Amino acid sequence: MFSKFGYARVILLLALLVIIVCLQFLMHFPLAANAIFVLVVSVILVNLYIEIIVINIFKQPITRKPSIEKESWKVLNVNCRGVEARALLNRREGSGPLLLMVHGWKSSAESVRERAEWFCEQGWHALIVEMPGHGKARPVDKWTAFRVVEHTVELMNALSSKLSQKEITDIVFYGHSMGGFIGLNLSKRIDQYQWGTKMKGWILESPMTKYSSIFEESLREAKIPKILHNPVQQRLFAQFGVLHPNEKPVQLLSQLDTPIWGLPKQPTLVIQAAEDNVLGRSHYDLLVTSMKEAGRESILEAHLLDQLPHTGAQVNSARTKIIERWINELLIQ
Repeated sequence: MFSKFGYARVILLLALLVIIVCLQFLMHFPLAANAIFVLVVSVILVNLYIEIIVINIFKQPITRKPSIEKESWKVLNVNCRGVEARALLNRREGSGPLLLMVHGWKSSAESVRERAEWFCEQGWHALIVEMPGHGKARPVDKWTAFRVVEHTVELMNALSSKLSQKEITDIVFYGHSMGGFIGLNLSKRIDQYQWGTKMKGWILESPMTKYSSIFEESLREAKIPKILHNPVQQRLFAQFGVLHPNEKPVQLLSQLDTPIWGLPKQPTLVIQAAEDNVLGRSHYDLLVTSMKEAGRESILEAHLLDQLPHTGAQVNSARTKIIERWINELLIQ
């Protein structure tokens, strides 16, 4: 994700460096040589500036929220392409449905534990994926949503070591904010996995649905010159290709937005903070519109809750009532 950084100061320092070096060069070499030198140095510095911006885009949170520290939750670790993926499992006795949950950006498994434990009280198993660099999950060199999707898949594949497929009757995904964004991409992949046939539905709470708006807003807030937006974007896409060679190459920001990024084919419950001070309403509107345009309006149930903050209150009675009714209807279908 993109964090704020003093890019205006960086470019000012680079400009001052160019001026100082060029003045020194001018004193010892003819004008033609100076022009070529200035051009070369300028190109190098602009590329360095773009690289600094892109590096910052891939950064993970500096501070972490605590992870779950309860005996009823067992750690599940698995190697995912050289990186340790981490999840917390709360297993019930006997067979039952499984809640697959992913928390939001700058949160942790603990942030959504109480929501997950409501399902456990109803007899569900629960697996909370802790995103890289969050809670107690290992950090990664470059953080991407694709990587969280990869970790989720590998953790679900490795779940049989703790919980056999026979003990899972159905699976429901629950994602909050960035976790919802992960779920959307996962929704178009589930046919590739054995456990995907058990996916029954999707709960998306104040989900992020379009990376393009996050990207553009971040560049504006950081006061990145407009002329550099496209070069930064192209450098970002190239990095995606290096980090995720098995993914379809990203050539347009729209590939990172719903519906191309992903759109559920199973019953979907969207619970949105009516006053979302983090993402606003546009992400919710895009998801609802995309489901309607895809002819999936009949499997969508969407709610705007005035009393729900984006950060996702761990306990919210209105949200619980909606989920309880929706789950009961889903499991009798």
